[in-house]
Amino acid sequence: MASEILKTYGDSSIKEDVNSFVELLTYLETWFLNNLGKSQAFGPVHQTQTDTLPAVGSLAVQEGEDLSSATVTTPSLLPNIVQHVARTFQVSDVQRKVAHFNGEDMLAYQTTKAGKQIGNAMEFDIVRSTLVSGVSGTVPKMNGICNAISKSTNTTAHNSGTVLSASIINGLLKANWDNSNGNIATELFMGSFLRSAVDAFTQKSNTLVTVDASTIHNLVDVIQTSFGRLNIHLHRYVQSSTSGGLGADSTGRLLAVRPEYLKIAYLNPIYMVDLAKTGASDKRAFVSDLTMEVRNQDVHFNATGFDID
Repeated sequence: MASEILKTYGDSSIKEDVNSFVELLTYLETWFLNNLGKSQAFGPVHQTQTDTLPAVGSLAVQEGEDLSSATVTTPSLLPNIVQHVARTFQVSDVQRKVAHFNGEDMLAYQTTKAGKQIGNAMEFDIVRSTLVSGVSGTVPKMNGICNAISKSTNTTAHNSGTVLSASIINGLLKANWDNSNGNIATELFMGSFLRSAVDAFTQKSNTLVTVDASTIHNLVDVIQTSFGRLNIHLHRYVQSSTSGGLGADSTGRLLAVRPEYLKIAYLNPIYMVDLAKTGASDKRAFVSDLTMEVRNQDVHFNATGFDID
């Protein structure tokens, strides 16, 4: 009879069906950490040198006349603070012994997670950190790219709510060329709202060799102008949010860089240390000491004030 059939509903002895794969729901944002060149810092303050030539003018002189001395200058220093970063994690001995659905030793699993978290944190500071000297017991912080490249000649604050257009980007590139040594930004970073606005530029033209009839192509990934070529990138930290820890940007931001003039200077590259064992657990930390090295501020630019809603 149907009532005598043993069914699964309500049977608490059934083994749980749990996939061993763990899907990470948090994004990983490490473009600058992965793509910028690396250099070596040797102290708590890391400095680069820049210099300029005198204003261009004629150097014509009278034949045979006594030549007078010209004014000479020495290089200027562009300093940044070396920032200490650490991600600590601790796993009990019991936690390592018990079985988990993913089949991993929990210490190994947490090590992998911590490595990804410190990568995100370092990327955020590389882009957005604001200088803190570290005096009087405060935590020292470097200037990230947005602040380290900033000069009056390469930072533009548009009126709040300005709608981003191709002509604005062309104007920013023109100013970038006018104020630089001839090398200009090649990579343009923005948040998702401005990225969608760029895709809608009416000036775009695409040469398509093979087109799937069922596919709509609505993408601008390169902006080519008379002043240079910009590759377009999405980046979560260029358009900061409250989850990033610095507060939300009230307007949209563009960050344009030329990567060969930016370096991540490590006093200590990322390494893992086993911390003192104080109980029945393992305590470890990923640690690094780094700063942002800017070799030329003028080849990059910042622009803010754009509409983002």
